[in-house]
Amino acid sequence: MVSPKTTLARTKREARNERRRDQTRAEVLDTAREAVLRGGLAGFTLATVADELGLTKPALYYYFDSKEALLFELLLREWFELGAEVQTAVDASESGADAVEQLMRTVFDRYRYRLELFMLFYKMGPGGGFEGIIGPAELERIRPVNDLLYAGAESRLRADQRTGGFPKMRDPRRFAFTAHMAVIGLLNMKAIAASANDPLIHSDDDMIDDLCTTFRDAALKGGTR
Repeated sequence: MVSPKTTLARTKREARNERRRDQTRAEVLDTAREAVLRGGLAGFTLATVADELGLTKPALYYYFDSKEALLFELLLREWFELGAEVQTAVDASESGADAVEQLMRTVFDRYRYRLELFMLFYKMGPGGGFEGIIGPAELERIRPVNDLLYAGAESRLRADQRTGGFPKMRDPRRFAFTAHMAVIGLLNMKAIAASANDPLIHSDDDMIDDLCTTFRDAALKGGTR
């Protein structure tokens, strides 16, 4: 029979091992992100990450069993970080129109000076260099990001319609999603122009202001009919 003291010691040891494992996984992800941003997806290998961390490649497999698994974790972490930023900004807003604007500005501000980060995490989706990276199991892990991005704006838009006399919006969630996609389009155009060394003639502030004004006006009118 195992004594309570032995069981407690084993539990503490397992907890320490789990913390070390989580810390190492985080270090692997940090190193992998820097490696991809520095050299792109085409030349990215697990061996590169292992070398930079002073690990053997077999040791790295303990944390991630393939390059695609590691890249997916990078993608997921980026989306959750973005979602958390959006949620925090939207939670501080006072109306549906404000919430939509906060969603748009938060996404734009996260990437406006880090277009390489934006392009990295939108190239890893369907049609990108790792089209097979997302399957049913991965989609289940991604879906909570949708609530981080859109639920706050949706709830404020619905509340405005109940209490503020605004026209009823057909689908507030879709409206928030469309606002997000508009910003993605703007960032994509910035990235294309930058890659051609031909910057857009309009300022970042003017472009995001115009987009936000357009969606704010639409929100106050009840969105698309």
